[in-house]
Amino acid sequence: MKKILSIIFLLMFCIMTACTKEKAGAGPEFITFPAYEEENPAGLQYVDEINNTDEFQVSVSFPGTWTLKSERPDVGAVIPGDFYTPLYIYEEDALIGYIGFNKFEPYMGEIPKEQYYQTVYPSLRLSSLFFWDPYTAVNTTDTGETGVAIWYLDPEELDNHPGANAEVPQLNTVGILSYDTELKVYIGIAFMPGKIEREQAEEIAQTVSLLPAGEK
Repeated sequence: MKKILSIIFLLMFCIMTACTKEKAGAGPEFITFPAYEEENPAGLQYVDEINNTDEFQVSVSFPGTWTLKSERPDVGAVIPGDFYTPLYIYEEDALIGYIGFNKFEPYMGEIPKEQYYQTVYPSLRLSSLFFWDPYTAVNTTDTGETGVAIWYLDPEELDNHPGANAEVPQLNTVGILSYDTELKVYIGIAFMPGKIEREQAEEIAQTVSLLPAGEK
């Protein structure tokens, strides 16, 4: 009887361990940005600056079934955002979202710590076409912060933005933002609508950290 109970407990432990790994991933993944060189046929100075950004790493724990690809997916609408060299997140053939980065110049004036993110992401918070707001911090350090934001696109604003995709529907989903004032960069993880719940986004956000290249 004791032997049977031991086998049952062992099986239960293995199942629980497998579920945990499936949910949180086998361990942190280290993603280097810039992930590749952005094309710049117009010779724009800012794109050159993006391509010349000092390499840094994003440490994040994704579910073990997710993979990253650099090829832009063949879909009608990808979540807009002010990010460069995006890598697209898949679960098998299903697009989950993407992760990308941008640069910023740290604000040096006096401002409450809980409001500092507003100086980092103005283009994401104040756009008339789309915005990543409201924002909730989930992890704060001396040099940065990671938070979860609700992402919304207003299709009624498309007429005011020449070149915007007229087929883009109204979207409401969740994303992750993280910045570091020493590295002077921020990253965004945008999830396609309906792919994950806010709770899972918060769990992933808790694992995010930005590091200099080569540091683990």
